[in-house]
Amino acid sequence: MRYLFILLTLALAACGDDNTTVTETRPPAPDALTAHSQVFKQGVEKVTDGVYVAIGYGLANSIMLEGDDGIIIVDTMETVEEGHRVLAAFREITDKPIKALIYTHNHADHVFGARAFAAPGEVPVYAHESTGYYINRVVNQIRPIITARSMRMFGHHLPDGERINDGIGPFLGVAEDSELFALPPDHTVDEQLEVTIAGLRLQLVHAPGETNDQLFVWLPDKKVVLSGDNIYQAFPNLYTIRGTPYRDTQQWVASLDKIRALGADYLVPSHTRPLKGADTIEETLTAYRDAIQYVHDQTLRYMNKGYTPDQIVERVHLPPHLAENPWLQPFYGKVSWSIRSVFDGYLGWFDGNPSTLQPLPEGERARHMADLAGGESALLDKAREALVQGDAQWALSLTDDLAVLRPDDDQVADLRAAALRRLAEGEANPNARNYYFTSAREAADGLKPGFRTLPPDGFLATLPIDNFLNAMPAFLKAEDTLDAEEKLGFEFTDSGRAFTLVIRHGVAVVHEGLDDDTAAVLVTREPVWKQIAAGQRNPAMALAGDDLDIRGGKIAALRILGYFEKMD
Repeated sequence: MRYLFILLTLALAACGDDNTTVTETRPPAPDALTAHSQVFKQGVEKVTDGVYVAIGYGLANSIMLEGDDGIIIVDTMETVEEGHRVLAAFREITDKPIKALIYTHNHADHVFGARAFAAPGEVPVYAHESTGYYINRVVNQIRPIITARSMRMFGHHLPDGERINDGIGPFLGVAEDSELFALPPDHTVDEQLEVTIAGLRLQLVHAPGETNDQLFVWLPDKKVVLSGDNIYQAFPNLYTIRGTPYRDTQQWVASLDKIRALGADYLVPSHTRPLKGADTIEETLTAYRDAIQYVHDQTLRYMNKGYTPDQIVERVHLPPHLAENPWLQPFYGKVSWSIRSVFDGYLGWFDGNPSTLQPLPEGERARHMADLAGGESALLDKAREALVQGDAQWALSLTDDLAVLRPDDDQVADLRAAALRRLAEGEANPNARNYYFTSAREAADGLKPGFRTLPPDGFLATLPIDNFLNAMPAFLKAEDTLDAEEKLGFEFTDSGRAFTLVIRHGVAVVHEGLDDDTAAVLVTREPVWKQIAAGQRNPAMALAGDDLDIRGGKIAALRILGYFEKMD
C-alpha cells in the first residue's frame, strides 16, 4: 500500500498580483472538541515516586516504572521513532537499564514501537497469552481493510483543521517511512501473574474489555493501577468504526469492577491523563462502568420488546448524571454505535424487520428511488435541495443511490463530498469527523486511504511462517478457480518445514506437510518467502538470484500463485 497525501485546500482567498496573500479557511469545529486537545499536552508526568507517564507523543501513552536497579516500560507507542522520543524523555529522569516490557494489549499504538526499547530477546516481554495471535492477525489477515478504515477514522490523510485530534490522543503517528517493530511476547499471562522485576512487585491481571487480551497492571505497594484501554477520558469505544471483533460489554464492566475493588490511589490509563485520589478514582470508575452497563441493559430491554437497532438508538441515551460526566463525553465512542454493537453481539446482523431479510440489490433499489423522485436528475435535485436546507444526512443518503446510478458523475461526487464535509464540520466525535472528511476526499479527489509501511526483516523474523501461508486463502480469486483442483508445495530449507496449498473449486486450504501430488514445490528459506509475502521482494528477482527455486512445473506454480490477489 502507498501513502496518498492529498491536502486540498477547502477555501482559498486569492486574486490579483504576486503580492496577494493566500490564506486557508479552516473548517468549523465544535469548541468542545478543540478544547479536548488540552488533554494531550505533551510531556512526561510524574504520577508518584517511580511512576511516570509519557503523554502526547503519539496516540497512546507509554509508562515507565522505576525500580531498584532498572525500569519497566508498559506499552511502547505505535512506531519505533516515537518509542525513541519517549525513551529519550524517560532518560532525562533515569539511566537505569530496561528490565522488561509489558503490553497491556495488542493494539498497534501499544506494541509497534517496542524495538526502540529493546532488541529481540534482550528483555522479557509480558502480555496476555492471546496477544501474539491478535498482533499476527492484523499483520497478515485483515491488514488491507483495517488499514484503510483506520486511516479514515484517525484522519491520517487530513490537514490540521479538518483533523483536530484523535479523541484518545493527539494523532496516530504512523508515516510512510515509519518503522513498526513489535517484539513477540515471551512471558504470557492466563488470568493472573505476580512477578517482581527490578524490586517492584507487580500483578498482571487479565481484564477483557476494549480487547479480549487486555491486562491491567497493579502495583500493590504503591497502590498504582495501570488500566490499559479499559478507561480513558472519553466515552468508551464499545464499538470502533474501523472494525474489530465484538467487544463484550459485560466483560468490560466486570473488568472495571476488578479495578474498582483495588482501592487504588493512582490510576494511569494508556490514553489521556492519570487520575489521583482514591475517592476520585472510585467515582470515575463507577460512572464509567455504569455508563457501559446502562447502554448494555437498556439495549437488551428494547431488543426484548422487538425493537430494531434504529429504533433503540432513538430511545436510549445516557441519563444526565452520566451524560455530563467529563470522562464520558463522546470524543471516542458513541452511545448510538454501542447500541448497534450490543444488538449485533447478541442477535447478529438481522434486525428482525422482514423487509431487511433479503433486501433488493443496490442497483435495483437505486433505480426505484430515482423513479420515485421522477428520474435520476430529479433525484440529484432532491439531494441538492436537502443540502441547501441543512439536511446533510438525507443528502448523503440520497447520494448513495446516485453513486450507484451515476458512478462517474462529478456532480454526484461533489455533492456527496459537500454533504460529508457539512456533517464533519459539526461533529464533536473525532472518529466520525475524521471519517467524514476523509470520505469527502475519496469522493471528490480520488483519495485512496491506507498505506503500507514495510516491516523490517528483524520484525518479520519474529512472525511464524504459518501466518503468512494461512493468510493466503482469504486472498483467493475464487471465481478463477471454480474448476480447479491443484496443489502447490512450499519447502523451507532453513527450518525443515513444508506445507501444501490446496486449491479446490474456489476454496484454498493450507496444511503442514508436503503432499506427493503437488504440481510444483517452491523451495526457499523462510525469510525469503516472508519478504515476498510482505511486498519487500520481487519473486522473479528471488528466482533469478537463486534464493527461490521451483521444483516441478514452473508454469503451474506461477499459474497457482496468480490465483491470489496481491497482498499489498
